[in-house]
Amino acid sequence: MRLEEYMILGLGRLERLLVWYEQICHFIEHEMNNEAYSTVISLMQNRDFAMLPRANLFIGISFYKMWCNKFLKELQPEDADDNGSVSNISESGSGSLVECSGRDESVCSLASEVSARKDSETSVMKNKKVSHLSISDSETRMDTKVKVMSTPYVTPPPQLYAISEENEASLGDGIVEFDPTVINILGDMDPWLLPFKPPEDPDCYRKIVNDSYYKEAVKYMRQTLQSPPHVSLAALHPLVQILLIGGHVDEAMKVVEEMCNKIHDVKPFRIKALMMEKFHRNSDMLAKCYEDILKIDPCCITTLKKLIGMCLEDEYSRESLTEMIALHVEASFPEPEIWKELASCFSNFFENLDEDRLSVCLDGSEDKRNPQTYSVRYNPTPKTFTKTSWTLRAKWWLNRHFSPQMLETEIKNVTLTGDWEMMTYKAACASYIYGREFGYVTKVYELLKSSNKREFFKFLREHRVNGNKMYNFE
Repeated sequence: MRLEEYMILGLGRLERLLVWYEQICHFIEHEMNNEAYSTVISLMQNRDFAMLPRANLFIGISFYKMWCNKFLKELQPEDADDNGSVSNISESGSGSLVECSGRDESVCSLASEVSARKDSETSVMKNKKVSHLSISDSETRMDTKVKVMSTPYVTPPPQLYAISEENEASLGDGIVEFDPTVINILGDMDPWLLPFKPPEDPDCYRKIVNDSYYKEAVKYMRQTLQSPPHVSLAALHPLVQILLIGGHVDEAMKVVEEMCNKIHDVKPFRIKALMMEKFHRNSDMLAKCYEDILKIDPCCITTLKKLIGMCLEDEYSRESLTEMIALHVEASFPEPEIWKELASCFSNFFENLDEDRLSVCLDGSEDKRNPQTYSVRYNPTPKTFTKTSWTLRAKWWLNRHFSPQMLETEIKNVTLTGDWEMMTYKAACASYIYGREFGYVTKVYELLKSSNKREFFKFLREHRVNGNKMYNFE
C-alpha cells in the first residue's frame, strides 16, 4: 500500500471519530445521558480507532462531560447563574486550546478556540444548540452536519485501552476520603481553573468522586497525556479540574509540571501558578512561574500586576520587575499604572547608588608631603541599562511609544477626556531614558505647568529633576 493510501485511510478514521464524538456531545448537551453513554461504549469497542491519539481524549472528555451533567447541582456554586453556571468549564476539543489575555482579563481568562488543526469544538454548557463540525486537512476542507441517531443501550465491555500499573496506582481507585481543608481551598479557587464548588457534605462528596464516570474520565484523560503535545494539551485542563475535585492535589501538580516541561504553551504555566498560589506557595518558585507566563504571553497584565504586588511585599526584586515590565511594554501599549510603576523602578535605580556607578582611582602621585589623592568617576547609567537589550529597547520605544505622532494623539485624547495619567507617567519614564530635555518630556511638562493639574505636574517635575539621560540617539 502506498503512503498516499495510508494517509487517506488515516484521515477517514479521524473524520469518523470526530463525527462520532460530536454526536456524543449532542446527546450530553441535550441531557440524553443513556444515549451518550451507549455511544461512548460503542466508541470504546471500535478497534479501528484504537491507534488514533485522539481516541482516549474523546472518551475521557465524554465521561468527564457526563460526570459534569450527572452532578451539576451538587457541583454548582451557590451564587452561580442558573443558565450559565458551568460556562467556564474548560472546553476541551481535539486539539490544543488557544488562550488569550487581554488588558482587562484575569491572569487565566480563557478564550477557547480550536487550534490550527481545527478539530471539533465542544461545550458542556447547557441550553446550547448543536453546532456543525468543521474538519480541515491540508488543502481539503469539509463541513459535516451531524445526524443524530438512536443508539441502543449496551453494557460496558472489557477494557480495550491499556493503562500502566504505575498510573493506575497513582490515581487511587479506592474510596476517596473527605478532607475539609482541601474542600475549603477548592471552593476558593480561581473560577477559570475550577468552576466547580465541591459539596461540603461528606456523603455527597464521596458519591461524586467515587462515581464510575469520574474514574473513567480520569483514566482515559491520564492516558491522553502520553499522546502528541497537540492532543495531550487539550486534556490537561479538564484532567486537573477532576483531579482537584477528587483531592489528588499532588497528582494534579505532577501532571502540570510534566506538561510545563513538555510543551512551550502558556496554559500549563497559568494552571501551575494558580495551584501554587493555593497549595504550594513559595515566593521564588511562584515568581519564576509568573515570569514564565510573561515570557510566553508578555501582554498578560494581571500576571504582571501580581509580580508588582510581590515586589511591594519584598518578595520579588526591583531589577527583575523592571525586566518584566520592559517585556510588557515591548509587546503592548501599557496601562498608565504600568508606566507609573516603571518610572518608580527607574527612580529606585538612580536613587540607590552602587559600586557599578561609582569608581575610585589613584592619581599616581605619592610622597610624604603630598599624600596620594583619589579621583572619583561617575557613571550616570546603572549597569542594568548598559546591556545591548536595553539599548535596542530604547530605540524601539522611541518610535513606538514616544514619537511625535503618538504625542499628538495623546494630546487630543487629553483634550477630550481630561485624563493626564498616561502622558504624565510616560513622560516621567522618558526623562530617565532620553533625558529631561527630550521633546516628549518638555512638551508634557509645559502643558501640565499651564494646566491646573498640580498633582500630575508635581509628579513629573520630581522625576524630571532626578532623571538622567541614559541614551543619546540624537
